[in-house]
Amino acid sequence: MIRRPPRSTLFPYTTLFRSRQPDTIDMKHLIHEVSFGDEIKNQNIPGSFNTLQGKDKSTSGESDTHEYVMKVVPTIYEPLGRGKMISYQYTYAYRTYDTSHVYGRVPAIWFRYDLSPITVRYHEKRQPLYSFLTTICAIIGGAFTVAGIIDSSLFTASELFRKHEMGKLT
Repeated sequence: MIRRPPRSTLFPYTTLFRSRQPDTIDMKHLIHEVSFGDEIKNQNIPGSFNTLQGKDKSTSGESDTHEYVMKVVPTIYEPLGRGKMISYQYTYAYRTYDTSHVYGRVPAIWFRYDLSPITVRYHEKRQPLYSFLTTICAIIGGAFTVAGIIDSSLFTASELFRKHEMGKLT
């Protein structure tokens, strides 16, 4: 098996002019959206398509380096009557560390991700007609069975009551 190296994207702090560097570097951030592939709007599909949405790190330290390690799983969704949509689910782990005491290191935001070789597939399909008819027959049959049990119980109770009134109950 060939091991694939994990991928990463770095958002370091850099400026164009080395002569005008700021005194402090601030890597505080708010993530609005991190998603991959087509947007799947079906709420019935379980999964984690945008788990970093709303992640607020605006209260972190100014010299903190943030690292997000994501496991990305390809996902294929095939809705009824339309072509397939290819998206990606992911989970993440987060860690932060202070770089103020390390010489030569500037704060950064890392997004490291590893693609899974396994693909999740959701296929939407309708219930067949014979399954619907079988369910209806089972419901009607169950209703007749319950009605028969109730009728039999009432008939037996009325016979016992009639025999009791006649004094023939032994």
